[in-house]
Amino acid sequence: ECSDPKATYASEDEYVATVSETGLITGKRIGETYIDVNGQKSIKVSVTPVYTQFSEPQFLFGATKDEVYAKVGTNYSLSNESGIAYITTNDRVRGYLYLLKDGKVSSVVMVVSSSYFSSLTNFLLERYAPATFSEEDYTVLYVNALTADKITMIIGEQVYSASIIYVAYLPYTNSKSRSVTNSESIKRQVKSLLDELILR
Repeated sequence: ECSDPKATYASEDEYVATVSETGLITGKRIGETYIDVNGQKSIKVSVTPVYTQFSEPQFLFGATKDEVYAKVGTNYSLSNESGIAYITTNDRVRGYLYLLKDGKVSSVVMVVSSSYFSSLTNFLLERYAPATFSEEDYTVLYVNALTADKITMIIGEQVYSASIIYVAYLPYTNSKSRSVTNSESIKRQVKSLLDELILR
């Protein structure tokens, strides 16, 4: 607590934590930041996760198949021109898909049992900022920053079927370079891989 009633407070990273005019700190997403008091870095804030029951995939954007095999392993369930699928024995996370475009990872997908929808959404909200929601196709988009110039990844959570939800992670450079989500292409690739695996 600051004894100076005229103290000013500012968070160095409001994505992680915010601070009120009175100095009340609120954790927003997991990570670390500092709270400045009167312009001086004063308080280190660490926001830790409550929801830890999911393991996100490795974000190997731009990696070749061989690089994915080297990092994730060669115990894949399926590998073809559309992507590489790793199926788990976990009842929550059913598998991970590394989707390929021109032989390189263009996006990564975590396939989750729909019975964990609520905890999955809370897991994502602890890590990412919600951006949009579409009732039409049951999709929520998240981003990994609060301002467009700092976004490096877009995360889409979508109900795929009665038993599966998938979370697609896509690299993001800027909105002028390409479609933000390429959602139809991703849906086709996910469907192709899941159909081959008969995981629906």
